[in-house]
Amino acid sequence: LVHSTEYLAGQIASVHNLTFYLWLVKQARQQIINGTFREWKDVMVKKLMTRL
Repeated sequence: LVHSTEYLAGQIASVHNLTFYLWLVKQARQQIINGTFREWKDVMVKKLMTRL
């Protein structure tokens, strides 16, 4: 879809990105509640930096 410049490609990418960020914020919120945010953040930053 991206190579054929379909508008649907951008829409799908946007939905995917929003879903990811909602998941990430939900996880962060849960870690804050559990009192383990700092440790979780350190692990997640490393994972995200290697995946992006």
